[in-house]
Amino acid sequence: MWDELSLARALLEFADTLGGGFDEDEFAQRLAHRSAQLAGIRSTGVALAQKGELRFAAATDDPGRSLHLVQLRQGQGPSLACYRSGHTVHVGDLSGMAARWPAFAAAVGGAGFCGVHAVPLRRHDRGVGAVSLFLHDGRTPSPSTAAALEALATAAAVGILQQRARQHHETLARQLQQALDRRIVVEQAKGMLAERLQVDPQEAFERLRAHARRYRRTVHGLAAAIVDTPAGADVHGLTAPIPVPCAVCG
Repeated sequence: MWDELSLARALLEFADTLGGGFDEDEFAQRLAHRSAQLAGIRSTGVALAQKGELRFAAATDDPGRSLHLVQLRQGQGPSLACYRSGHTVHVGDLSGMAARWPAFAAAVGGAGFCGVHAVPLRRHDRGVGAVSLFLHDGRTPSPSTAAALEALATAAAVGILQQRARQHHETLARQLQQALDRRIVVEQAKGMLAERLQVDPQEAFERLRAHARRYRRTVHGLAAAIVDTPAGADVHGLTAPIPVPCAVCG
């Protein structure tokens, strides 16, 4: 069990993920262990959502891992129900579990457990997974423990969501920069062609594009070759006029 100070530190630890070197599976592993410590049990597991589908991310031990994998393979169990509903799911006996998820209930009983307590990793309407606690007795966690588990799960969801948002923005910024860099190269090549061929920039671009299509090259690739070649446009066969399609033969 944890005291209030330990819980406060854990909440800060899981909500603050903006530092460098974030690894989602390592984060999930820490969450699995912290949840087990908080509840005073040994076996927990964490499943995380990728594109709306849960995947196994971490567990404190082999039973926690195998029972999570059973749920994902069978498409049934408290982790999936918890993730889909956005609400904590507690099942304290195998008979009740078997009525809802027979394959999972058999695996739980075979592993020596009789109850499961699953908490959603969710912030407002954004779900990112679930934490499952596997219980040797079917008792519901005390109200204070249940509240602490939910607070920890919410903090972890905030941490995952802000890290994913950061990664998305970094990817978008990188893609925009790459597009800008490609555009700059094309503009440089247009300028070189316009000067060498004594044509306007639009004519130069049309020749560049036509040549790239004819030889199955990208416009950017051809533009980069022109910019990087000391001899310039002449080396790349761009001094000839753009072919005009025949009106008869098409």
